Amino acid sequence: MLGPYLPHWTVIRKEELFARYGGEEFAVVLPETKQDGALILAERLCKVINQTPFVFENESFEVTISGGLATTQGKANLTPTELIRLSDEKLYQAKEEGRNRVCI
Repeated sequence: MLGPYLPHWTVIRKEELFARYGGEEFAVVLPETKQDGALILAERLCKVINQTPFVFENESFEVTISGGLATTQGKANLTPTELIRLSDEKLYQAKEEGRNRVCI
């Protein structure tokens, strides 16, 4: 459980959503947050996850995350399906570029 380890600036507000989307994929929905604010949060999450000690069966290991960021900012009539497709493309770009990063 990460809760006790997360600094106050990584907290998801009550009007936002952090949910598991797939097997190893999670989605963060940040209504009324501009792209630069979303990028700041995503990069902070990468850093905090990487710096958090994970232990399983007395073995400590490093965990990293990769993120794909998509926004409706400046895009009229973008459907939820298109938004997910765009973020998924950026997620795979982040993984191909070496992981532990966010691509927008």
